[in-house]
Amino acid sequence: MAAARAEAVKFGPMMVDWETRVDFDKMRRERLERTRASMAKFDVDFLLLIRMENARYVSGIKRLYWPTLTLAGGPVIMLPREGLMSIGVIDVEMQSQAVSWIPRDRFREPRRIEVEHEVEAYVDELYEMFGKVIETAKIGVDLWTPAMFKVLQKRLPKAKFVDGQEVMLDARIIKTPDEMNLMKLAYSISEAGMYAAVEAMKPGVRECELVGACFNKFWQLGAETSQCSQVVNSGPGSFPYRRFHTDRIMQMGDMVNIDLGACFNGYFGDFCRAFVCGKKPSKKQLDLLKRGHEAQWIGLNEMRPGVSPAEICKKLGRRAMGHSIGIGPLDPPMLHATWDFIMKPGMAFSVYTPHMGDAETGGLHIEDEVFITETGCEVYSTYPYTGVDD
Repeated sequence: MAAARAEAVKFGPMMVDWETRVDFDKMRRERLERTRASMAKFDVDFLLLIRMENARYVSGIKRLYWPTLTLAGGPVIMLPREGLMSIGVIDVEMQSQAVSWIPRDRFREPRRIEVEHEVEAYVDELYEMFGKVIETAKIGVDLWTPAMFKVLQKRLPKAKFVDGQEVMLDARIIKTPDEMNLMKLAYSISEAGMYAAVEAMKPGVRECELVGACFNKFWQLGAETSQCSQVVNSGPGSFPYRRFHTDRIMQMGDMVNIDLGACFNGYFGDFCRAFVCGKKPSKKQLDLLKRGHEAQWIGLNEMRPGVSPAEICKKLGRRAMGHSIGIGPLDPPMLHATWDFIMKPGMAFSVYTPHMGDAETGGLHIEDEVFITETGCEVYSTYPYTGVDD
C-alpha cells in the first residue's frame, strides 16, 4: 500500500462529439441519487439548502461567488425526498432557462433568510409549493440564521429540524468518476496558474504580481473562481507562515510559498509548492526542501482505505494533515487528530505537511491532492518539488 502518481486526465475541458468526456447529465443524476440516498439513511423528508456548494450539488445552479458570506441572492433550495425541488435564486429568467432539467415553475426570487419577514414569506412559498406536508416533516437544514431559527419553529412547530449539513456531507464524500475528472481538470488549471506565477517570480517583483499572473491564467482557461484569495508568502513572510499575499517585493534567495487552486465547473483544486527566488537554494534551504518532501510523502503513503486520520496523526505525531475537497473548497471531514472516520475509496483530500523552517532559512509548506483508492491513494497534483525533481 502506497501513494502513487496519478495518470493525467485524458481530455480537455471542451465538449466534443468524437469521444465521451464528462457526462454532465449522468453526474447530475448521480449526485441527486446520492443525496436522496443519504436523506433516506438519515430519515429526512426535506433538505433546506443554503450553502452554495450543496445547492450546486443537487441542482447544478451556478451563482456568483461573493468575497464574503451573503445570503441575499440564493440559491435557497427545498429538496423533498421524492418529487421536484423548489429553487429561490436571483436572475430567475436566466437560471430557469439555463437549468433546463428543472421545470420553470419551481423557480422563485430568493428571500433574504437572515431577515424575519423574509423568512415568513419563504414559509408561505413552501406551503404553496409543497402543501401541508411540511407541517410535520423532518427537515434537514444546512445553515441557520437567527431569523430562520425563530420563524421556522414558530410557523412549523410540529416539524422536526435536524442537521442537514451532515446529510449533504455524507452524500458528497464519495466522488463519482465524472466528479474525479472535473477535479483533475481543476488541478490542470491550477497547475497552469502555478507555472505562470513561478515564471513571474524574480527579485523586484511583488507577491501580488504573482497572484495576478496566476489569476490571468485561471480566467484564460475557464476557471469560475479560485479556492481562496491565494497564498503567496516570501522571505520573512514564509516563517512564521503567512496565509495570504501582500505587496512585499521579493528578493534574491527568498523562500517563496505558493498555495492556490482553481474552480472548474464547481470543483476545486488546492495544492502548494515551495520555491527559492532568483537563484539555487542554499545548503540550508535545500535541506529544508528535501525534509519537507520526505515528510510529505511519509504522510501520503499513510493515506489509504480502512484507517482514520486520528490513527495516522497519532502514528506520525501530527495535529493535522489536510482537509476534504471537491465541490466545496475546504470541506469536512478533516484530516485532523480528533477526526476518527474511516477513509474509503473515492474520497478526495488535500494533504499537507506541517509548516517547517526557521527565521534564518525561511519557511516551507507543501500540499498535494489525492483520491483514496482500493489500496492506497492516487496523487493527482504532479507539479515538481523544488530541490527534489529539478
